[in-house]
Amino acid sequence: MKTNTVLLNQRDNVVTATQDIAAGEAVIFFFDNKLKSINAIEAIPAWNKVAIEDIAEQSPIVKYGEIIGASLQKITKGAYVSHLNIESLPRDYDKEMR
Repeated sequence: MKTNTVLLNQRDNVVTATQDIAAGEAVIFFFDNKLKSINAIEAIPAWNKVAIEDIAEQSPIVKYGEIIGASLQKITKGAYVSHLNIESLPRDYDKEMR
């Protein structure tokens, strides 16, 4: 089995597709040094995000080990994660850089 996504940090709840993934196709990634697989529930374009766990409405979206936004609705494992179902969150970069 060959990976078709990349998990950037073990804390992430999304992976990045390295190729187009069809609905029903396996989403394959390494987690904790083990090959994991879930099914895509919709088509995922290459270089876009896929939820690797169920994410409740208004919950953090984590990529690079950092919160990159919040879900606008429940996002089911295997779903396409995009600007249509997440929103940006304000950040205080001055405090983060200290």
